[in-house]
Amino acid sequence: MNNRVNEDYFKQQIQENITLDKFRQIVEQLRVFTSNNKSNMNLIQIVEKIIEKAKNFYDYKSIVNLYGLKILLLENHKKNLEKIIKIANNMEKLSKENSNQEGLALTYSYLWFIEKIKGNKVKGKSFIEEAFLLIDKSKKEDQYIVHFVHYSYAIEKWLEEHDSESVTILEGCAEYFFKGGFYRSLAQSIGLLGIIYTRIHENKKALNLSNQILANRSLFENLPLDVRGIIYYFAGWGHILNANLIMAESYFSQAYNIFKPIYKDSIYFSNFLVLHSYFATVKGLQGKTEQAYALTKEAYILLQTDYIKTNLDQITRKQIIHNLNLVNFYNISCSGKYSPQEHQVLINEIIDNCNDLYSDFMTFSEFILSANLGSDKLHQLLEVDNFSINRVKHLIKFMLEKQKLDTEASKEQKALNCITILEKRVKTTKTTFMEDAYVDLLIAQELFSLKRYAEISPLLKKYENRLKQIEVLEMRIFMEAFIQVGAYKNGDPLGPALQYMAIKKCRDYGFSRLENTLLKYLQLQHKEIARTV
Repeated sequence: MNNRVNEDYFKQQIQENITLDKFRQIVEQLRVFTSNNKSNMNLIQIVEKIIEKAKNFYDYKSIVNLYGLKILLLENHKKNLEKIIKIANNMEKLSKENSNQEGLALTYSYLWFIEKIKGNKVKGKSFIEEAFLLIDKSKKEDQYIVHFVHYSYAIEKWLEEHDSESVTILEGCAEYFFKGGFYRSLAQSIGLLGIIYTRIHENKKALNLSNQILANRSLFENLPLDVRGIIYYFAGWGHILNANLIMAESYFSQAYNIFKPIYKDSIYFSNFLVLHSYFATVKGLQGKTEQAYALTKEAYILLQTDYIKTNLDQITRKQIIHNLNLVNFYNISCSGKYSPQEHQVLINEIIDNCNDLYSDFMTFSEFILSANLGSDKLHQLLEVDNFSINRVKHLIKFMLEKQKLDTEASKEQKALNCITILEKRVKTTKTTFMEDAYVDLLIAQELFSLKRYAEISPLLKKYENRLKQIEVLEMRIFMEAFIQVGAYKNGDPLGPALQYMAIKKCRDYGFSRLENTLLKYLQLQHKEIARTV
């Protein structure tokens, strides 16, 4: 948009005598400006004055569009719901009186939003479906309304039906918003596409979308500050999906620094809260436990503030708490302070929220392996059908096998069954390096229990020069140590000494759980040495 277009520009235009064509041009400029500055409540007065000017022109189409802009400015706060309903009713009346089909479609998109907020899902769905049909039959003269309706329709189709048709629609919306300069709408489209790409195993697309904008520095630097923050946030989110923790932390840090002083004035305040939970996750996974704890504590405090209680929707609140619960469990477990009895409330809350929420791969995997879940809870998880659970179902089956009662004669068979479960897990082109490394480490431990030592070294050797790619610190230390276990069993005398170095790292980072595990392996090795002497 032209740099001259700002609040003062619109205030000046209100005062001047202009033609209808010039007026409509101003409305289009205001549409883009408002879309990119939804947090600027001063714009409401400007919109109201331009509505009055539209009435002088008897330009009812523009009035409907301007009413829509007013809703955009009000919709971020639940306290404005009654005002929004009144405006939407006026939009509907004007659109019907003037046979404005596209204006009516725009109105129904807002009525869909209103009914969703009120919890009337069925009624809301009927509004957005009617809006979509109206647009389909219209001349599509107003491309903004076309894509606004398509965007809302895609959200509905994804949230309620997980319909993959949403991807194609949103990709078209993102392209339009980018070319038209609707950068906030672009950021929101990318955000939803990122979520969908994740659920349908399109992690690379999630990263590519944010990287395309970040690569265009001249564009990026001219974006509104909080839009830059949200793009940093989604870039970090894309990286955490692939366990690229260092990159995720870098982007999250930039997003955090942008949002912290302005979140109350931004439409992205909820993302700032979600950011805390993912930021804490990448910190915890890298062994930065105190920093993870500080972010978690800050998030809980923010969740209790009146501002957040009033404006944060319940689904987002649940997702934030679920993320925090997982990273809290991970930190407690790594430090060796986990007690199934003491932390039963935490365990139950995590399981209850797994059904319809996203769960981080690493923290959730550690939860399955370390929470001492009973077979009833493991079977409960096995019945869930969503991406996060499906990604780790081999770990759930693995734990169910481990829990089977055994006799001395059946221990070997049970270990063999565990290896088979892991080796035959479902793999796709989307399976990540981290997932493979995680499974191979589990297989190595089963091979150790079977005394098939000669197979450990070749299994883990491929990770020896790729340890830096394992950015989950506890896992990398464990991998380093187990590579040495395999090497020692293959004749390398330095194995135990190098394992002691790994144990020292555990003590430095407070990984008591892993320290105890590695000590047990050393004790087993020493016993075998004693038997052979």
